[in-house]
Amino acid sequence: MMIKGLQPIPFHVSRKVTGYFGLAALFFALSFTTLYFVHHYFSAGRLRIPSSLFSVNVIGCLAILLVLYFLADGLRLYSVIRAMGFRIAFSTIVKLVFVNIFVSNVTPLATGGGVVQVYFMRQKGMPVGEATAATSIRTILAALILFTLTPVILWTEPNQFRMFFHRNLLSGITGVSCAYLAVFWIILCRIRIIKRWMFRGLYLLNAMNIVSRPRFRSWFLKVSRELDLFSDGFKRYFRNSPGWAALSVFYTALFLLLLFSFSIVLVRALGYQVPALTVLAFQVVVTFFIYFAPTPGATGVAEGGYGLLFAQLVQRQDIALLTLAWRFLTIYVGVAIGIVVMYREVFQRDKAGLNEP
Repeated sequence: MMIKGLQPIPFHVSRKVTGYFGLAALFFALSFTTLYFVHHYFSAGRLRIPSSLFSVNVIGCLAILLVLYFLADGLRLYSVIRAMGFRIAFSTIVKLVFVNIFVSNVTPLATGGGVVQVYFMRQKGMPVGEATAATSIRTILAALILFTLTPVILWTEPNQFRMFFHRNLLSGITGVSCAYLAVFWIILCRIRIIKRWMFRGLYLLNAMNIVSRPRFRSWFLKVSRELDLFSDGFKRYFRNSPGWAALSVFYTALFLLLLFSFSIVLVRALGYQVPALTVLAFQVVVTFFIYFAPTPGATGVAEGGYGLLFAQLVQRQDIALLTLAWRFLTIYVGVAIGIVVMYREVFQRDKAGLNEP
């Protein structure tokens, strides 16, 4: 089944996608290795599987939560695109959600998902700079919420996060959050600063005879043009359609709330009456540190950090199961669907093209 309206994917892109499937195998291998570590060290090799976790009510609640989670993920990108003055069919956006989940979780620092989405949005008529702005805004909105809440949570709940309660560490986390906000402000209001540093960097490469002068000029003009489109996309997002911009913020907050709610349901299903706000606070902190994990899909950091924090809320024999269920629902399901979407879009389309008379 092809993504409606998309052009055939070039051969070199197909080869790159094949590499993503290889990275997916590495991702799952690392994930299950880390889960074994969590089971062995945090749970001391003990595992309890309560029947309550498989009750109709729990499974039904998790299934509804999963559908709403994917839907909110698509709506936040769709709202950003509409706020910028473009239209892309929501059915295409939904498929791009799973493509993003798959690619971003098998590439280091989640660098690949946005690139693939930009590629597809460019096929739908969006310039590269503005498509990049759309995916960046989608990411930045979520990061702004996390980077604002995390320092507040760590400073106001020292008893819950004793492992982080060191003044230098807290100051560093606060500084990183402020730096992130400053970079966002530069991108939005001072794009000339980025152009100036880019010009100096290319000029240095030209002076070192690494880049020729014609190429130096060509690269600067091309990147400068895309930066202008990128900046204009941000400005248009804020000015053109305030209603869609407000909806994108709402859907981003809803997306994060749904993401964090899986742990609330799972902890309650295991028989613990932990306050929902405490679980949400733990999830905010875990997700904040996932942003800095260099491994594909934050593998290792996500499972280890989650197990380390939630060991304070559940008994040891429940940590491994809780961590596995959380990763399965929030990541593994989306990655599996993304693999199917990418396979059918790339390889079945190529096969169909070869069979055409």
